[in-house]
Amino acid sequence: MCELVCKRCGGKDSVKSGIVRGHQRYRCKSCGCHFTATKRCGKPHMMRVLTLLLYGMGNMSYRMIARLLGVSHVSVYAWIKAEAKKIPEPKIPADIDVLNLDEMWHFLKKEPKTVGTPSV
Repeated sequence: MCELVCKRCGGKDSVKSGIVRGHQRYRCKSCGCHFTATKRCGKPHMMRVLTLLLYGMGNMSYRMIARLLGVSHVSVYAWIKAEAKKIPEPKIPADIDVLNLDEMWHFLKKEPKTVGTPSV
């Protein structure tokens, strides 16, 4: 028989604590967490890491990654969004001014010098 391990703290000291949905329920004596002896839900951690690497390379969409890994595109989006929240905001020094130039605006705002067809 395999040894029971708490899913929250990893403690090995637990007692029976009823039945839930047909499975024996246990309570950890260390942290008080209630758990069952079933395997964890969700996808493996390495699949999530692979998702981030594929998206970070810049040439795969959420749906393409989802098809490749056999998961929902919504799950891929949620994994990437959760990891993005963990990244701190970049520090920009106060003495740097950012200036964006739009070449198309400059090109389109020019007025034509002649009206009609140009002379040859």
